Amino acid sequence: MASKPSISIYRQLIRTVHKTFAGDPPAILAARKELKNAFMANRDLTDTRQIREKLAEAVEANDFLRDNVIQAVKKDCGSYEISPEKAAQLRSMDAGDMRPPMGG
Repeated sequence: MASKPSISIYRQLIRTVHKTFAGDPPAILAARKELKNAFMANRDLTDTRQIREKLAEAVEANDFLRDNVIQAVKKDCGSYEISPEKAAQLRSMDAGDMRPPMGG
């Protein structure tokens, strides 16, 4: 699956991961590892239909990560801090779209 579109979306996903998880090296490393594993698992695909499906899934994952994942930093006082850009994104979300943070 090492076509120009697959390399392009892989690079875009890497950029999105770095932007989304900026300041959280363990999250970046985990996400990059997951991306690499997913792309390596499909590198031998030759069926055009399957390749298109996998590329569409990758684009959808990139959009989801960019638009729905908000990285917050827990402060000593127990509150969370997010970037102004992500705060605006959070305000624009519907309450039904929000989930509490994992692990507490």
